[in-house]
Amino acid sequence: MNLEDLKVPPEQLTASCDPDALGFETTDEVGPLEKTVGQDRAVGALEFGLNIDAPGYNIYVAGHPGTGRTTTLTNFLNSVARNRPAPSDWCYVYNFRDPMKPIAVSLPLGMGRELAQDIEGLVADCRRDIPRAFESDEYRQCGEEAVKEVQQQLEVITREIESEALQAGFQVQPSQTGIITTPLKDGQPLSREQYQQLPEEEREVLRQESDKLQEFINRKLAELRRLEREATRRRSEVDQDTVLNVVAPVMGELKEKYQEIPQVLDYLQEMRQDVASHVGDFLAQESQEQTQQTTEAAQARRFAEEERFARYQVNVLVDNSEARGAPVIFEYSPTYYNTFGRLDYRLRFGTVATDLTMIRPGAIHRANGGYLAVQAKDILANPGVWETLKRTLRSGEARIENIGEQYSPIPTSTLTPEPIPLNVKIVMIGTPYIFQMLQTLDEDFRKLFKVKADFDLSMDRTDENTRFYAAFICNRCRDGDIRPFHKTAVARMVQYSSRLVERQDKLTTRFIDIADLITEANHWAAQDGESPVVTGEHIIKAIDERIFRSNLPEERIHELINDGVIKIDTDGEVIGQVNGMSVLDMGDHTFGRPLRITTRTSLGRGQVAHIDRETQMTGRIHNKGFLILTGYLMGKFGQDRPLNFRSTIGFEQTYDEVEGDSASSAELYALLSSLSGLPINQGIAVTGSVNQRGDIQAIGGATYKIEGFFDVCKAKGLTGNQGVVIPKDNVRNLVLRDEVAQAARDGKFTIYAVNSVEEGVQILTGVPSGEPDAKGEYQEGTVNYQIVQKLEYLASKAKESAARSEDKDGTSPDDGSAGETVPDEGSSS
Repeated sequence: MNLEDLKVPPEQLTASCDPDALGFETTDEVGPLEKTVGQDRAVGALEFGLNIDAPGYNIYVAGHPGTGRTTTLTNFLNSVARNRPAPSDWCYVYNFRDPMKPIAVSLPLGMGRELAQDIEGLVADCRRDIPRAFESDEYRQCGEEAVKEVQQQLEVITREIESEALQAGFQVQPSQTGIITTPLKDGQPLSREQYQQLPEEEREVLRQESDKLQEFINRKLAELRRLEREATRRRSEVDQDTVLNVVAPVMGELKEKYQEIPQVLDYLQEMRQDVASHVGDFLAQESQEQTQQTTEAAQARRFAEEERFARYQVNVLVDNSEARGAPVIFEYSPTYYNTFGRLDYRLRFGTVATDLTMIRPGAIHRANGGYLAVQAKDILANPGVWETLKRTLRSGEARIENIGEQYSPIPTSTLTPEPIPLNVKIVMIGTPYIFQMLQTLDEDFRKLFKVKADFDLSMDRTDENTRFYAAFICNRCRDGDIRPFHKTAVARMVQYSSRLVERQDKLTTRFIDIADLITEANHWAAQDGESPVVTGEHIIKAIDERIFRSNLPEERIHELINDGVIKIDTDGEVIGQVNGMSVLDMGDHTFGRPLRITTRTSLGRGQVAHIDRETQMTGRIHNKGFLILTGYLMGKFGQDRPLNFRSTIGFEQTYDEVEGDSASSAELYALLSSLSGLPINQGIAVTGSVNQRGDIQAIGGATYKIEGFFDVCKAKGLTGNQGVVIPKDNVRNLVLRDEVAQAARDGKFTIYAVNSVEEGVQILTGVPSGEPDAKGEYQEGTVNYQIVQKLEYLASKAKESAARSEDKDGTSPDDGSAGETVPDEGSSS
């Protein structure tokens, strides 16, 4: 096998972009970006979800922040909403039959405000005209005529009582408690003393006459009360007729105006009767005594007056008079009340009260007939919002009730507004993780959110998408008052974009990172002598400064390596020792860190133990990779011979949990070195996972791992014999820094790409791995030949140990190991 064939060509180490191939000098020559780029799947889902009108087809927009989810959604919502009709207005009016249940009224666009103004004007007219009507001569004349007959009958009854009393020898006098009868003597009323001086027989006669007279009077009083009620009824009819005559002209106009809205006509009819039944509310006048009241009393009277007429107010819950198409509402604080509305209360002299004017809408009411967009994490974080939203979507009705009323153990008397029919499409914006969680744990979610718009983190690096990147930069420059970008700057931005996704053939769609770099590069261009354009050097400066602000942990680790505290060799050869590579993600900065992996081998029963695994310092993925490693050994060397060895593998100087299987190939190389006795070149680091057949598989973070080991080699001195071994499938993930790529071009640092363990072993040891012949034997001088020899040697030592144990006590040992360490390990330079 020729090792030169395993070297990655320098042109495949990064994803350069030729500035001259862009076709412009600066972004001033580029047209602005007018559509979403690289999200065809998500855009298609949005188009489908926003245009389908069927229950349950609400949309979940899945993607990571910065991928253009909100911007794309906003543009689509506004575009679709413009072509849809504006929804009706919604109002709440007083329910004269059940005051605790205000009635929801739907009115054509803009008529909600008109109805409120019309009713307000009607009430103002009534408060002005009704008192005038009751002060008119016509009203007095009608009132007199209405009760004239009754008055005459009352006078007749009164005269009958007086005549009957005189005939019986009594005088009658009206009082608040009825009619008082007083006996007469010689035409004069008797006093109490005079009455007591009368003989008993005469007093008895007077008592009997008084009882008869009182019985007569009681009968007549019943007639009087009936006539008084009749008089009151007739006066009331006159009052109501007077009021109806006052409101008739205005009511007629309103009925004609709202003749196409049955609910409004019913409301006007009931209001007309209520006004006529509450004449006293309109006749209350401010007296001299009232003007001299205290401030508190005057305020109480004013509040009472407001409450008397509150029932005649119209609460315009949703006013779409200025709408141009369907509403689009982005609720950025979806608390329960912000989303579903509320009932407000007023505090009056130690008590609280509410009425229909204090019903407040939520975002779902304002979005009715259109679209409501919310953040999934905010919906789930606010108590009661998610469950209420699901109930609202299932019922198709928007109810307004305070959240405490749902959970109160004691029912309270409050308003129960009539629910409003709901026709709204909900768009939730969240991460793929939240989507997966809801799909798994919430049985209602998939019924209510049937459309998923999935925003990808990357897009293909084509010439068209590269031009789109230039157009995006053009947008940022024009919108943010930023200098034009030179073609070299755009080329650097494209290269940086590929680095963010670690794919030479991809570009990132997390435009928030690109937008931030545009802003920072513009800043450094301003510091560079007021440069008129942003160049490629300014992009490099911005990237370097961004790294410098965040890479303190990386520098501290490099210091420890350079000082020898963390032991990493970059030259020489050692048996059973290899440099692995890991990636540390600090949130705002990701970097590679080399680490030493060592192996020791002795007699045993084919056990391969991992020190970190035994001490529970590894994760499940790493444990899986380690078990695969042992599977490779058993399949490769344990088919026709016993494996009488015991090996221990460990990561040196690691104190945190190790996760991932990217070190499994490095662990295998160290183990093969220990078994074969062949030293490993310490100037070469290794990464890659392995399967049970010895194939090397792709891993993540290849770019950062290579750069991490390169930085260590550079600090210790580049010798030309240093490099890294990566899986061949990871070559397309390489977007290395210019410094690393240039070192590879100069032959100072080499990147190898392998497909199998055999290729990796030859690079690390300089010895071919070896293939078995027809008899299954390996050629002398190969790695596998050395391993087989070692295994046979260990097997013979195991037999000797077993024989000694049988000779000693006649039993076979429990442990296949005789406790003898094989002197096969050492180091050489």
